[in-house]
Amino acid sequence: MNAIVKRSRTAAPILPELDGIDFPAQVASETRKLINRGTLAPGFQLRQSDLAERFGISRVPVREALKLLAAEGIIEHDPNRGFFVAQLSSDEARQLYRMRQLLEAELLMTVVWPTSAQIREFKALLVRLEELIQAGNREGWIELHRELHDKIFDLSSNKVLKREVLRLMRLTDRYRALAADISAHPQHRSANIEAKLVKALESKDRDLLLATYEKGRIVVLEGLMRVLALRE
Repeated sequence: MNAIVKRSRTAAPILPELDGIDFPAQVASETRKLINRGTLAPGFQLRQSDLAERFGISRVPVREALKLLAAEGIIEHDPNRGFFVAQLSSDEARQLYRMRQLLEAELLMTVVWPTSAQIREFKALLVRLEELIQAGNREGWIELHRELHDKIFDLSSNKVLKREVLRLMRLTDRYRALAADISAHPQHRSANIEAKLVKALESKDRDLLLATYEKGRIVVLEGLMRVLALRE
């Protein structure tokens, strides 16, 4: 229903008209969040007029935002019908996660060992991740999950690889929402990926770090494939 993105005409605009604001980028970011949290489901039609009304801006930046999202593959454009939220695809997920696996493993091979202060910071983030899972806050989990991995990957000097990894992580946000459900499942609780990665970093064991990452990647990808098979 298009009512999902509609809002009261008397309500204040989400994105107030201010000079110097990159409205297409902001609209793309906010729309991406709606898609990632499932408010805009796969197959949902994104009407420019509804989004313009929701964000309190003209259709021009909305159209540009939709083009940005289409270039990312998050939405699809049919010239005759309009823009639609892209369907979840096991084939796409498999390829995206394979690319992430190759690049992330390279980053982990080149990280310098964290300080005691950094380890404490990682452990604090682990506690918050667990709290978000318990609360069923998938969107918050996705954001914090990215923050933790961002900090871990920042231990590597390969900043170009890191930028590409973060771009791929953004493309898998819709799938990582499902990964949050997988991580919350009791059978995976004892194999918490992030906690074991932090433990490997703390022990300064490169082999354990890479083996833990590889095992965790298999658990998440296999879980995603099972979930997606039920949807397709």
